[in-house]
Amino acid sequence: MLNVSVEYDDDVKELIRKMKEKYGDIIIILGHGCCSPTEPQIYRSSDFIVGSDYVEVGRVEDVPFYIERNLAESYNGWVLTLRVEPLNGAVDDSFSLDVLEGVRLRLGFKKFRIAIPKELRMNEPPSS
Repeated sequence: MLNVSVEYDDDVKELIRKMKEKYGDIIIILGHGCCSPTEPQIYRSSDFIVGSDYVEVGRVEDVPFYIERNLAESYNGWVLTLRVEPLNGAVDDSFSLDVLEGVRLRLGFKKFRIAIPKELRMNEPPSS
């Protein structure tokens, strides 16, 4: 079972809100393109067919976030952190809609830390 989490800040919320107003239903896709594993792509829902090789790992302001299944499996146990970065004048040939806004959605990673309260920890078996 996949255990991938998605976090994002207010800048991402604002970008997604503006893009939903401008483009209607949108989706976020993370795949295996040349830069895709760190640059999620934003498309109109009608412009991308989500195949069976993609899994939804979360929602960003109610927008589904899909990742290619084998890539999602490699991110199992991680928190995916989204942030907005300016293009800084660089030419970006992406089909992602965020480029039209002069920004890119970028991806960072944090490892899950699971803390088990002391009272729930199992005792070590007695040594023989």
